[in-house]
Amino acid sequence: MPHQNTNPIATRLPFAHRQQKPRSKGLNYVRAPAVLGGVLRDTLDCYAPHIDIMKLSGHQASMCSESSIVSAIQTCHAANVRVSVGNPPIDVAMTGGRACLEKVFTIFEDWSIDLIEISVIARSVDEDDLVTAIALAGNHGIEVILEVGVDFAHTTSGDHELFLRRRAQIASNALSAGAKYVLLESEGLTENRNGAPNRWDAVEAIIGHLDPASVIMEADNQDVMSTLIDIYGPKTNLMVDYSRIEKLEAARRGFGPSQFLWGKVASLSSDVDA
Repeated sequence: MPHQNTNPIATRLPFAHRQQKPRSKGLNYVRAPAVLGGVLRDTLDCYAPHIDIMKLSGHQASMCSESSIVSAIQTCHAANVRVSVGNPPIDVAMTGGRACLEKVFTIFEDWSIDLIEISVIARSVDEDDLVTAIALAGNHGIEVILEVGVDFAHTTSGDHELFLRRRAQIASNALSAGAKYVLLESEGLTENRNGAPNRWDAVEAIIGHLDPASVIMEADNQDVMSTLIDIYGPKTNLMVDYSRIEKLEAARRGFGPSQFLWGKVASLSSDVDA
């Protein structure tokens, strides 16, 4: 299988063990670099063993040339990396109605997109329509990541207006309807808190009842990343920017990026030669 981790240092030092791809747990969900060509190829050349899903971020799927998008998808697939698309393209497609969404899914199927994100914080979606959207994606061979959270795009909410039980219910219902993952958006929880404490209780209220293998948590801040690994374990699924791949893998192995995780991660299996 291409791009497995065969670094002789990594295989001979007793870092915490990381299962080779394809993985069912401990997924790294990574935002693609802004330039999809050489920058993406260099990123994959260095870090493909540590990337499970690459997200075409922002407007990449709607603004980059089709040839660059298709080339990027083929490059990712050759490196055993799946590809997803999220907002804004999916948000706009959802707003356009069923026919618009179907057309977009047909294009994504032609491009061999693996997953799409549907956000229930960027858009207000009836649950019956959400079930329909999940089914439509499945008809095109595309899996769904449901994005859930309390805030979106630098909005702010008070502790008394988080609707945590409702958000947890939507997440659970989406998985029951066939969504592959629930993605917990960090905005308002551990991001843009303006000095206020992180809302760890809200994190637990939304996703704590779900199967950890079905949850991806956004973790761009290195202390947040390390805290999530400390509490949920080194095989928790996390989302980061492409510039933080090395820090995330270091955290999973217990030697970085934050001091309180240093040397703490344990594993009962090892690839280290005896």
